[in-house]
Amino acid sequence: MKVKKSSKRKIQIENTHLFLIGLTVLIVICVLIFNVVYFSSYYGIAQIDYINSLFLVPLILFIFSFGIFIEQNKQKERPKKIDTFNLTSKEKEVTTMILEKKKNKEIANELYVELSTIKTHINNIYKKVEVKNRKELFEKMNG
Repeated sequence: MKVKKSSKRKIQIENTHLFLIGLTVLIVICVLIFNVVYFSSYYGIAQIDYINSLFLVPLILFIFSFGIFIEQNKQKERPKKIDTFNLTSKEKEVTTMILEKKKNKEIANELYVELSTIKTHINNIYKKVEVKNRKELFEKMNG
């Protein structure tokens, strides 16, 4: 699993699927350990008082901290080809949203701009990337 630091001091995880599988396995192991220890103390095999508070609270905090970590590091990944064209930052943002299959109205609402502004950005993107429609844009960016 590759982890790299970006300039904004956020840790980005390149292989999120592998990370999530590892996190799931870790959580399952923690739950199994909790159950074994809890039930062994419940049936009198091991004498540990308040085992549920000893294991459950840190487990919940652990799960929440990783959930927050994943959410903070979730960034809209865009193809590296976007950077090869001479697009402005707004045009790159709009292109990323187009590649996420968002409609013009959704993009306008998300960026808090008028629909006509988005249409202008899209026309500029098409000219710079030398495509005629979204299908060609998908092919050029992902091909």
